[in-house]
Amino acid sequence: MTAAPATKEDHVSDTKNPPHVEVIQLWKLPNAFFQLSTSEQFEEIRKVTTKAMPHKGPRPPCRMVFQDEALAIAFFVLTLTMPLLLLPLTWVWWVYFHGFLTHTVWQAVLQMTIVTLVLVFHPLPPNCRTSRISLALIRYFTMELLVDRHDPAFANLAKQPRTTAEDTTFQEHNLPLVCLACPHGVFNYGAIIWCTISRWVCGWEQHTGAANIIPYVPGLRYMHPLIWSINADRRSIQNKLQQRGPGRTGGMLGMVPDGILGAFRSRHGVDELVIGKKRGLMRICAEEGAMIYVAWFFGTNELLTVVQDPWGMMETLSRKAQAGMMGFYGRWYLPIPRRVALTQASSAYHIPEKMENPTTEQVEHIHQQVYGGLQRVYDQQKAYAGYPDETLHIQ
Repeated sequence: MTAAPATKEDHVSDTKNPPHVEVIQLWKLPNAFFQLSTSEQFEEIRKVTTKAMPHKGPRPPCRMVFQDEALAIAFFVLTLTMPLLLLPLTWVWWVYFHGFLTHTVWQAVLQMTIVTLVLVFHPLPPNCRTSRISLALIRYFTMELLVDRHDPAFANLAKQPRTTAEDTTFQEHNLPLVCLACPHGVFNYGAIIWCTISRWVCGWEQHTGAANIIPYVPGLRYMHPLIWSINADRRSIQNKLQQRGPGRTGGMLGMVPDGILGAFRSRHGVDELVIGKKRGLMRICAEEGAMIYVAWFFGTNELLTVVQDPWGMMETLSRKAQAGMMGFYGRWYLPIPRRVALTQASSAYHIPEKMENPTTEQVEHIHQQVYGGLQRVYDQQKAYAGYPDETLHIQ
């Protein structure tokens, strides 16, 4: 199925490697993982969990079978290429099938409008997280999770299934849970993969705050069955954090804190997180008394290259529309991500109780604790991800 992406010679000396940091090598999970019983699934996770080893440089991607790579590329083509090609395809349809004759223009427009409406509104499967596409993405990006077992929030992460009775205790101590995925990049595929496996890692299903246009963009909307997107406005976020649903859902929400600005600041070889001065999300977390996971996904900025205009017009339009409008390319100079190994390193901060009207100082304190924790875990674990000489700049 897969082969190890690195040999022992790829590791640097581990004499200073703390034994409490483990790595979950998700790309080694078997093809039948989602068909196994719960106890068997956790046994497979145990098998792919080992002591973290520092690397001299980024891990090479693992080998993939043709079917998995083709499935992942098909997913990228559908989600990334279709939105870019919709207008050009409309023009080709009109010219090729109808020519430039005036009396055929409205017929062509009507036909393409019908096709577009079908692409926008046709039903989607509610959940693709346990499908083969999840494993294909995990292997395409050779996904690994770093876990610090000395952090109480992560001590039992992905170790054993919980009983229904234990779910109540989990909810009391860990929900609501806000997961911050950094950096944005063009697309944070590590965060998308996290959505597909969060049930087995932290024991709960995550929804994702995103632009409200995503479920209606042809192609891009096919990400919804993986990320379960909701509108990223204040009311929707609060409702989701307060909700408790069947199947271990509700109360857990993922966000990308640097948003559209982070997408336009994405550069190869530069780890930068631009948060700005707004603290709206931190204020909501304070009001809800949330547990906050903040993670850095090493390798995200290497997946795609952003193409920007020199005047900043695309960035301005994107921020006003609250949706990214940019050009980008990756593998084979196409809008397909490069095969770069992704590694997730996480920190946690718990707000012990709800704050009805948090002050500016209290909100700023939470902000500093959350992103100070991210800076700390980045520096501690970057060598395990293969980026020992990189530096994270948080603005």
